[in-house]
Amino acid sequence: MRSLVDTLIVLFGVSTLVFLLLVLIPGDPVDVILGESAQAADRAAMRSALGLDQPLWVRWVDFYADLMRGDLGDSLIRREPVAELIMERLPATLSLAAIALALVLVLALPLGVLAARRHGRWPDHLAQGFALFGVSIPNFWLGPLLVLLFSVTLGWTPVSGDREPGSLILPALTLGLSMAAITTRMVRSSLLEVASQAFLRTARSKGLSEAALTWRHALPNALLPVITVLGLQLGSLLAGAVITEVVFAWPGIGSLLVDAIGQRDYPVVQGVVLVIAIGYVLANRLADLLSGWLDPRIRIAD
Repeated sequence: MRSLVDTLIVLFGVSTLVFLLLVLIPGDPVDVILGESAQAADRAAMRSALGLDQPLWVRWVDFYADLMRGDLGDSLIRREPVAELIMERLPATLSLAAIALALVLVLALPLGVLAARRHGRWPDHLAQGFALFGVSIPNFWLGPLLVLLFSVTLGWTPVSGDREPGSLILPALTLGLSMAAITTRMVRSSLLEVASQAFLRTARSKGLSEAALTWRHALPNALLPVITVLGLQLGSLLAGAVITEVVFAWPGIGSLLVDAIGQRDYPVVQGVVLVIAIGYVLANRLADLLSGWLDPRIRIAD
C-alpha cells in the first residue's frame, strides 16, 4: 500500500511539473496560432478561448479535470486532439522499445553468465569490452554509424522509416545496445557475488553440474539487482527513443515530440512528455512488484 501511495504521489508531482512546463517555457501559444502581427482584439479573444486569461490555479485545476477524462487538449498546429496524435504514434514507439528490450535480454543474460563463469579469462574480458563499448557510445553517433555500415555500404537494411522489411533492426539495435551493456555488467557482478554464498557450495557438493548451478540456482538469486536496473532502463527506453526515432525517421512519439518542439506546439509537447514520464514511473513500479514476487522479504518491507 505504501508503494502504491508513493507511486501516486510521484505521478501527481510529474503531471504538475509537466503542466508548469507549458506555463513557464518562453513563447506565447497565441503567437503560434495567429502570428505575431495579429490585432490586439483577436489576440485577447484567442487567449480567452484557450483559457490563458485565467489565474494559474484555475488553469491547474482545469488541467487535472481534463487529465482525469483523458483529455490532453488539442494540437495548435494540426488542430487534432493530442491524445489521438499520441495514440497513433505510441504503438510504433512501444514496438521499438519491446524489440530493444528483447535484444537486451538475448545479449545481456548469456554474456553476463559467460563472463561470470569464465571470470578473469578471455570471455570475461570480451564481455567487459562489449559493456564498455556500449556504455561509451551515444545513440546519436551509433545510429548514423550503423546506417553507414549496414544500409549504405552493405545494403542489408533500410536507411530510415518503417515501411520496409527490416526497418526495425537498426533502431532497436541503436536503442538497446547501451542498455544491454549496462545489464551485462550487472548480471556479471551479481553472479560473482552470489557465487561465494553457502547454498551454491552445498549444491555443488551434491554433484550438480556447473550449468545447473548457474541457471537453476545462481541466476535466479542474482536477478534482483538486475531487475532493478532493467526497470530503470525500461523507463529510459521511452526517453532514449526520442533521439533514435529522429535519427531513423521512426514515426513514434519521440519524433512527434521533436516536431512539436520545432513548431512550438505546446500541448503536444506537454502530452508526450507526460506520457514518457508516466511510462518511466510505471516501469519502475513494475520492477518493484516483480522484485517483491521474487523475494517475499521485499513485499513484507513494503
